[in-house]
Amino acid sequence: MGKEPEELQERPGRPTDGRADAADPVDTVDAGDAADATDVLIVGGGITGLSCALFLRHHGVRCVLVERHPSTSVHPRAWGWYPRTLELLRSVGAEEAVLEAAAGYAEHRRQATVESLTGREVKAVMLPAPGDLGAVTPSRQISLGQDRMEPIVREAADRAGAVLHFSNELTSFERPEGPAGPVVATVKDRDTGAERRVRARWLVAADGGRSPVRETLGVRRVGRGTLQHQVSILFRADLTGPLAGRRFSICQIENDELKGAVLGHDDTLRRGTLILQYRPERGETPEDFTTGRSVALVRSAVGDPDLDVDVIGVLPWELAALSAERFRDGSVFLIGDAAHVVPPIGGYGANTGVHDAHNLAWKLASVLRGEAGEALLDSYDAERRPVAEATLEQAQLRLLVRSGRADEEQRRATADVLAVMLGHTYPSAAEPGARLPRFRDPAELAGEPGTRAPHVPVLLRDGGREVPGSLLDVYGGDPAPVLVHGGGTAGDDEPVWARAAAEAARRAGVRLRTAGFGAGLRDRSERGWHERYGVRADGAVLVRPDGFVAWRSAGVPADAAGALTGALRRALAREEEPA
Repeated sequence: MGKEPEELQERPGRPTDGRADAADPVDTVDAGDAADATDVLIVGGGITGLSCALFLRHHGVRCVLVERHPSTSVHPRAWGWYPRTLELLRSVGAEEAVLEAAAGYAEHRRQATVESLTGREVKAVMLPAPGDLGAVTPSRQISLGQDRMEPIVREAADRAGAVLHFSNELTSFERPEGPAGPVVATVKDRDTGAERRVRARWLVAADGGRSPVRETLGVRRVGRGTLQHQVSILFRADLTGPLAGRRFSICQIENDELKGAVLGHDDTLRRGTLILQYRPERGETPEDFTTGRSVALVRSAVGDPDLDVDVIGVLPWELAALSAERFRDGSVFLIGDAAHVVPPIGGYGANTGVHDAHNLAWKLASVLRGEAGEALLDSYDAERRPVAEATLEQAQLRLLVRSGRADEEQRRATADVLAVMLGHTYPSAAEPGARLPRFRDPAELAGEPGTRAPHVPVLLRDGGREVPGSLLDVYGGDPAPVLVHGGGTAGDDEPVWARAAAEAARRAGVRLRTAGFGAGLRDRSERGWHERYGVRADGAVLVRPDGFVAWRSAGVPADAAGALTGALRRALAREEEPA
């Protein structure tokens, strides 16, 4: 983000219990106020903020993003991306570009501890090639630096119509109608010094771990706090010779000058990052890492005292474990590091931030369209905060395991990474009385409400032809839920569930999409889609736009329309009859 938290001010506003009209959020701000108008103001242009902008625009929501830095990150930061993140990018048409960019990292599978790149290998293992995950996801797990990922997402968001202002920072904001009311923000152009006001129905804070927005709101964080102080030295150097044909996923350096440092390199073999710890309690500061010292440290890590090194930048950061006490404050939402700082062990942090953005985007879009009740926005905190806290705990367990300090109970409690990233659940969205584990093996997902809808290979109708795809491809294209159903007719060849869906949508006053097997879908799975989702061949499953199951019916109940109407109202927080 930008300035220190105390420099960002929320101006006190007039309390009100009125709420914005979802059909015309801009009119909730004084029409005479000379301000830019939008639905959502996103503060922060890292991977989480850019993803939020992309997801919002995919759902047709106007958004403005402001980022104090002039460009996306030059540091790799996060290096690994899990299939769930790729699934979400797939849903907005950005997955293919990401896979193309990641192709050069496919062989980065060596994990080693070395004295230096040219020195003795203390130990080394080859990680297995990425397994075939086709049974649980249409997507892949990849390596790609955040410095390469962010420009792809930025371009996609820009192409989708998001308004992106880099070199712009939020200096203050107010909510004249009270905490739940619209936001009026002051934004400063850091190049020209010019200020302007932006009016928005909601503000999304994606402004990092030191989030000035969160600090201004007075939202506390809980957790173990800062565990280590780190610095990342980004540099250019020809590593082709020292690497000697090897490609590392993790290369730990242990020599007289470097203890526990990690050296990473990109697929060009001419750009790398050296990550090491510094200790403030010993009087050490980031300023100690001058260009001269940084060059010497890189040469030590590589094992070449004459290596030509160009230091691009030095980034201090904290290895920390913290979560905000709440992810929503009226019309302001926290996502990514602003909401939770996750230790990098396991590579969960950036992925979790993208998942936050996706969960929030469809809910904002649904409320804005008037198809969901305002209470749906409360489910963002109810769903994402417990997941973030549990993910944070998993990262800390992995840190203990990696350091050799974990006891047997802690080892048993450490979940598989795919369960954390692909099998997390939302118990608050489960059926009454059901008890869902926080994480589940994605191969065991079975269509229970509150869990990610299982991947099933299908043939999708595209005009006059059928194309291979996933049942997941049906869910994310629109902020309206989808009813997936099997056979069974109402006596006149119309599928009974299609008729029930039309009636339920009319009663609930919402849009409902349908996807019927035999109508527009053909099952390519061995078990059958219905077995994967825990229903009979004539059953139905209501799936939210984020691909999580909201409700299911094993077969056709006596009053299918009535049952589905109730499920729709619960899923969209529309318990009352539409006017």
